[in-house]
Amino acid sequence: MKKNLLITCVMLLFAVVSMAQNKITVSGVVSDKTGMTVIGATVSVKGAPQQGVVTGLDGDYKITNVPSNAVLLYSYIGMKAQEIAVNGRTTINVVMQEDNMLIDEVVVVGYGVQRKSDLTGAVGSIKSDDLKKISTPNVANALQGRVSGVFISASGAPGSSPEVRIRGIGTTNNSNPLYVVDGMFMDDISFLSNHDIESMEVLKDASATAMYGSRGANGVIIVTTKQGAEGKAQVNITASEGFQFQNSGKFEMCTASEYAMLQNEANLNINPDGGLVYDDPASFGKGTY
Repeated sequence: MKKNLLITCVMLLFAVVSMAQNKITVSGVVSDKTGMTVIGATVSVKGAPQQGVVTGLDGDYKITNVPSNAVLLYSYIGMKAQEIAVNGRTTINVVMQEDNMLIDEVVVVGYGVQRKSDLTGAVGSIKSDDLKKISTPNVANALQGRVSGVFISASGAPGSSPEVRIRGIGTTNNSNPLYVVDGMFMDDISFLSNHDIESMEVLKDASATAMYGSRGANGVIIVTTKQGAEGKAQVNITASEGFQFQNSGKFEMCTASEYAMLQNEANLNINPDGGLVYDDPASFGKGTY
């Protein structure tokens, strides 16, 4: 009996030692398909999300007390999440792939980013790929016809900024929305170029603009500009030319006879069998009608 008890205790001791030995430290580097390291990627143990780390400036990570048979989860915004079995390895390097669908589902809000499916407020979004296709002297014009509930009207004066109204003209003091450029409050974004912007988010209702208080009463347009990245330098050149002018005089007016003739032509274009409005346009002379 004592012998059996001793054997059982020894076996339990070996089991405890074996379990302690199964905890290992796993390290490695997370990069993308181009070989660039991914900074800020999350590495965690599946089933134990509280046991995780974030990759450093060189994309490196080191996670301790990992069961040798565990599965590690690798995730990053805009990248496809991966699950990799440890299988006793102490070094695991990971190459992450872009997830374009995920990028389109992410929306910048006042306090960070959220998935579109998680948003309850009215938010419109326009990305850099759409902005590149637009040639306009003022980036605010890019919202016209691309975000519902946003109305753009120009004064006609060369170089002037357009009036932007979110959900109609019934705004507080009938004024433009609040612009937030990379976290800084602005009254105007005419100084920005289309090619400098990564995304524009339009917060339209009270639930979306609540954190801005009264300053967001007329809506909020959040602008995120492009950031630098490691790697080879790229130079892109885009050239466009245009002009604006304001007529200083009056346009030449039609005479009465010319007006009558044009009215007849317009009526015939609408209804060829409708006949003439004026039987003798020349009889009106050169005066005004």
